[in-house]
Amino acid sequence: MSLSAAQKAAQKNKKKKESGRFLQGVKTEMKKVIWPTRKELINYTVMVIVATLVVMAIIAVSDAVFAELFQLLRVVIG
Repeated sequence: MSLSAAQKAAQKNKKKKESGRFLQGVKTEMKKVIWPTRKELINYTVMVIVATLVVMAIIAVSDAVFAELFQLLRVVIG
């Protein structure tokens, strides 16, 4: 079942209209966004970096403790 040239053109126009509506909706929604100020952005960035470093330190300490425990267990079991 083949589409005629007119049907293909109609489908193409429909897709263009849908794309245009989508992009218009994106533009409208982006205007509603409350963007952070430069100071807020810097504060949030610092908080993320600090939180990442804290989690990294916790994981590193846990890894070292478990490595030592397994090493002692290996010595005890032989």
